[in-house]
Amino acid sequence: MKLPSTINRSLILIVPKQPFYDWSNALFPDLHQERASEERDYNSYLLEDELFLDNPKKELAKYWKPIFLNELFGQWTDESTYPKLTWKLFTEWFDFYKSSIVSDLTDQPIELQDDEY
Repeated sequence: MKLPSTINRSLILIVPKQPFYDWSNALFPDLHQERASEERDYNSYLLEDELFLDNPKKELAKYWKPIFLNELFGQWTDESTYPKLTWKLFTEWFDFYKSSIVSDLTDQPIELQDDEY
């Protein structure tokens, strides 16, 4: 039996909590109000291999702000409306889960897409 290939990355899954949606909903009061309990699609981020989250604040020190910004940008692109980014607010607005093994189940090459705004 051939096992799937693994890649040399860890993965963190970011799950927004209701305060994140409350912020987003306030930006668009005339649209459908999103609820955390209704969402089923979340963003994942690849990190260095074998990242351990025994001390998430320390181990995510160089990642949580870019993740936070990307999550905010996915809702609204005007950075002047963003809240002050703090670790405390990040943990109030998001749950996160890690996976230390990332398996590639396809034989297609991984392609990178760089976006700029």
